[in-house]
Amino acid sequence: MKVARRTAQAFASMVLLSLLMSGSVFAYSTHFSQLSSSAPPLVADDKSSTTNSAGSTTSTTEHENTQVSNTQTAENDGEHTLQFKLVPATAAVLGKGEAELEIRGTDVRVHIQVEQALKSATYMVTLVVSDTSTFTVSSAFCAGSLGTFVTSDAGQDEVTMSTTVSTGTHFLGLVLCTAGTPAFVSDPLTLQATITTATTTQSETEQTNQVDTKQENQQEQDEIKSAEDSKQIPAVVSVSGSGAALTQLDSKFSVSVSRPGDNQLSVSISGTNVTGPRLLLINVTKDAGALSNLGSLRVTYDGNQISEASSLSQIFSGTSTSPPSYLILATSSGVQLLVFIPHFSSHLIQLLTPAATLGAFTAEVPLLLAGFAAMAVVSAALYTRRKRFTPAVSP
Repeated sequence: MKVARRTAQAFASMVLLSLLMSGSVFAYSTHFSQLSSSAPPLVADDKSSTTNSAGSTTSTTEHENTQVSNTQTAENDGEHTLQFKLVPATAAVLGKGEAELEIRGTDVRVHIQVEQALKSATYMVTLVVSDTSTFTVSSAFCAGSLGTFVTSDAGQDEVTMSTTVSTGTHFLGLVLCTAGTPAFVSDPLTLQATITTATTTQSETEQTNQVDTKQENQQEQDEIKSAEDSKQIPAVVSVSGSGAALTQLDSKFSVSVSRPGDNQLSVSISGTNVTGPRLLLINVTKDAGALSNLGSLRVTYDGNQISEASSLSQIFSGTSTSPPSYLILATSSGVQLLVFIPHFSSHLIQLLTPAATLGAFTAEVPLLLAGFAAMAVVSAALYTRRKRFTPAVSP
């Protein structure tokens, strides 16, 4: 009877140990797999660097390659649009324009076209989201929640910006300001829109892409600086923890930048009487939040994901018939991203990363520790019981 009881106790302890081990390992592996897809790659040792007036960073390090995985999920959503005229806010304002709001789930893409406006002027665009059909146009709407753009030397521009809007029924309108004063408003003032959560089909396809991060060298930085001087790079976007800033180098181009969230950057660029390809330079510092996470970075061009170029020479030697592409160079302060634009009308470049899941993993740490502690206690008990009941062996 004692042997049977001991056998039953040992069996029950083994079952408990097995359950604790499987539960702990499952929780750990689940969250580790989520974190590993968004974990930043190892960065090479920092080297000395200098920053020029255009915001690019020069570093003297050896050329290295680092590969990290990037997983994308394709989505299929319905959409609807709202169309407006853009009219002067006051009689003293010159110009006119049109706007279209393309709504897909909670994502809103805003297409704006203005003409006969102020030349080489900066306009701040605000999307008004109201619970009523009217609002009073004032400088309070000059914060530029969508972003900014600069008109060409002909007073024209065509840009695309994006943002997100909470679910529900809202009245949407636009206010464009310059020098802190409303210049254009939407006509009609607002249109009603019902925002719903985007639907995602379960026939999603997952793609894994390799993001090759090339460690910059002096020769490459000299080439980039030369491209800025020749205006082959017409604009430089700088992204940091404090926001996104724009340095425009060529007045023939109209550029706007917005950052709807920590994990997204949108840059709209268009050119007037421009031929041939150009490059867009985006500098991202290490403190830029989710966008500095190369392990999950996705680059899109007019809504389509683009591939990475094999080298800087491929980027610089592209022609108007080459496909759009991008290249990432690691720097001591973060990364530089060059986007190749083969020809011009109006284009939207977006950097996207998924939301981090570190908080969910942290919440599970106490459970994991408790599981490991219980495993240790049960193992010790089994060992003690076995030693206690081991019969003595006669010499």
